[in-house]
Amino acid sequence: MGVTKFGIRFGMSGILTQIERDRSRWFFWFPVALAFGIALYFNLTWHPSVIWLLTTPAMAIVSVLARNICYQLIRLILFTGLAVSLGFSACIVREHIVSAPVLQKKQVTEVTGVLLEKSSGISARRLLLGDLEFEQGSNIPNLKYLRLTARMSVAHLHPGQILKARAVLLPPPAPAYPGGFDFQRHSFFQSIGAVGYSISDFQIVGEISGFIDNLRRLSSRFRSAIASNVKQLAPTVAAGFITAISTGDKGAIPREQINNMRHSGLAHLLAISGLHMGMIGGLIFFITRLLLAFWPYVALNYPIKKVAALVALLGLTGYLFVSGMSVSAIRAYIMISALFLAICFDRTALSFRMVVVAALIILLLFPESLTSASFQMSFAAVFALISLYETVGQKLGQFTRSGGLFRHLAGYILGIILTSFVAGLATAPFAIFHFGQVAAYSLVANLFAVPIMGLWVMPWGIVAFLFMPLQVSFPFEMMAVGINVILWIADKTSHWPFSVQYLGTFSTLKLSLITLLSMWFMIWKTSIRWASVPFLFMLIFLYRPSLAPDILVSETGNLYAARISDEKIYLSSKKVEKFEAKRWQLLFGAVPNVTSSNLVDCDPYGCLYLKESQVIAFPKVNQSLTMDCERATLIISRMPVARNCSGPWVIDKFDLWRKGAHSIWLENSGDFRIETVNDLRGSRPWVPHRYSMPKN
Repeated sequence: MGVTKFGIRFGMSGILTQIERDRSRWFFWFPVALAFGIALYFNLTWHPSVIWLLTTPAMAIVSVLARNICYQLIRLILFTGLAVSLGFSACIVREHIVSAPVLQKKQVTEVTGVLLEKSSGISARRLLLGDLEFEQGSNIPNLKYLRLTARMSVAHLHPGQILKARAVLLPPPAPAYPGGFDFQRHSFFQSIGAVGYSISDFQIVGEISGFIDNLRRLSSRFRSAIASNVKQLAPTVAAGFITAISTGDKGAIPREQINNMRHSGLAHLLAISGLHMGMIGGLIFFITRLLLAFWPYVALNYPIKKVAALVALLGLTGYLFVSGMSVSAIRAYIMISALFLAICFDRTALSFRMVVVAALIILLLFPESLTSASFQMSFAAVFALISLYETVGQKLGQFTRSGGLFRHLAGYILGIILTSFVAGLATAPFAIFHFGQVAAYSLVANLFAVPIMGLWVMPWGIVAFLFMPLQVSFPFEMMAVGINVILWIADKTSHWPFSVQYLGTFSTLKLSLITLLSMWFMIWKTSIRWASVPFLFMLIFLYRPSLAPDILVSETGNLYAARISDEKIYLSSKKVEKFEAKRWQLLFGAVPNVTSSNLVDCDPYGCLYLKESQVIAFPKVNQSLTMDCERATLIISRMPVARNCSGPWVIDKFDLWRKGAHSIWLENSGDFRIETVNDLRGSRPWVPHRYSMPKN
């Protein structure tokens, strides 16, 4: 048994000894084990029945009976198993709560429903309808919610109205490629059974009488009123930004502004997240405590700090209400509320324990949050920052307080730099995994933009909200001053050379390993934490995009991409299925898409992709199929292919229809490997029945 320079003892006994020393931090691993059970549920290709709920009480009984076992390792394994089964069971319960019928095929019908939410974008408007009725004979299941896109004016519509319109309805879109973001699963956990677009004007056929009978509708009315006021009172260039941070609706932000914010690493300022909740809560807390401190009798006889925390909590609840109460907003609310509740109970406000409790609550209530980029990135940033300030926070505070104005300013700037750097480093793996890119100058942009957001924009936002009934435009104009500076920072940094690094994505397994190793380093306080560092560096610096195939084919077969080299991708068209093409670019990285190449030979009958000894045919018309059957090793057709084409491997219209988009890797041996959307998803409640048909 040896000892490293960090004092880590090799061998099982040494590791267990150091873990025993950190016994007070064992609880912090509970949400990690819970998340493992949730991840297990979402990675199954079969549907677990409610009988699996019995695993949790069974594990609880075994864990209680084993509490007196002398072997500590066995007890740890049993309690870990309990947490895993609890996460798995939470998914089953949540699934049955949100479960609703899903549309199976395209339908054109007349829809009548209550308007629940309205999102006004630049070119289109999205409406969420509930209490749905369809015309007789449409053979549509009893959908709970429906999301429609309208390209005509909907300014006269507001939540609570009963609307009627003719619409084209579609099942929620499937993943753009195997392993990609699953929109059908996302819609399922929002109880949205179909999406579509209106093909007629909306008729108002009624309205819910009396007080709105649903908090969601009441919240939506508030948000609609706020958006209308912002559009009327705020400067045009900042109106979309203000609407986004007030109501969570980013639809009114110009595309150029959104792209600049993303490429500069400032997109998080547009989403109602822990940052905004923290800013709003912190401002209300500080102002309330300051005002109470001016009243000597109250300050000396009452716990004004706790009173300020309760007022901040009330303000946060109001902010959550007008933000639409989305899952991401609720998650941020729980995180920040835990901080103020800790103050009320004389606990350390910002600690690992409070964040862990918030994570447990969120994962148990909304287990599907684990798969979202916002959950992963927000908790990665919070955990990393708490770990940082557990290590250097006291020293930084001593440095700041031990000098004059210069030291206070230097300490503040250093704190922002450390916070931006560590948060950016912690969220980078998740940004690459979900978006295939990182903002190279995020640290610089956040260094200047975040203080402006917290010290100028959000305080004036509170003032604007308080004076909104008086139709006063001045607070909005003051907000716009700060927002214009933030947009200028985003514009400049996003246009610097190499501002965005497109890296392509990587496997879920790799992300999981990076997360576990990072958690190992952040949670443990003894020297055992350093054991994860070499493995973490190996995973990061030996990074290779591992998911990009040689060929991608869309579900319809109308679009396909073929790898020409590491720098170029052949794209069959730039006019069809543009959304899928954008999603594919995240997978491949931002390599140039070309529509001609010496490796792809096209004529009016179809295309041939030639790679070494392999010939992949993409026929356009039936006449070319006979020749393709003789010369190709693989045929990918958007048309049905006759069964007598027995020479090559065939992927035709019915394969694409039943199995979804295909990824194909060409092997050096002349063989190939195929993955489909359905291969990875299997038979789950959110998957349309046609995908769940038996495989050939």
